[in-house]
Amino acid sequence: MHNTHRIHIIGGAGSGKTTLAQRLGEWLDAPYYDLDEIGYEGGFAAKRPLELRLADIQSIIAQPAWITEGGFIWWVDNLLRAADTIVWLDLPWRIRRWRIITRHIKADLAHNNRHPGYRNLYNFYMRSRNYHRSKMLLTLDPDEGLANDSSNRITVAHKLAPYEDKVVQCCSPADVEKFVAMLSIVQ
Repeated sequence: MHNTHRIHIIGGAGSGKTTLAQRLGEWLDAPYYDLDEIGYEGGFAAKRPLELRLADIQSIIAQPAWITEGGFIWWVDNLLRAADTIVWLDLPWRIRRWRIITRHIKADLAHNNRHPGYRNLYNFYMRSRNYHRSKMLLTLDPDEGLANDSSNRITVAHKLAPYEDKVVQCCSPADVEKFVAMLSIVQ
């Protein structure tokens, strides 16, 4: 691993992407970008046009240091190429599901849930569960015909294969802490 601050974090819902990105951004004094803010109007509404998303990615990678996080795989090729390190948070479903439920309930109680209601939680939960269950490699870019930005573990592994020399796969919270410790050694 290089002594660098160009890190992209990818993983399924509830894997800890945002938490790790914020933590690293503060610690490394590097700007942090949530790709939901780039992918969707207001971070959660209508999908933004592809050309605007790609322009925002170019603005990010032009900077000397950055931390990005998101589950997107279809329009982040330039970001993956520019990153010095790609952290794949590949945590098991048993951990992720409780984080998803807890996050939803906490947001409801704080009255700041972007997707309020238990029907939204159920639908999100089921889509997130399919991230691990699906065995089908998705090969269509959502902007070219796939209904949404859904991905799955198989597709993420396939998409990251060309970058294997800079991918750090974390399969447990302990692996995440080992990565952070390793990063602190090279700082």
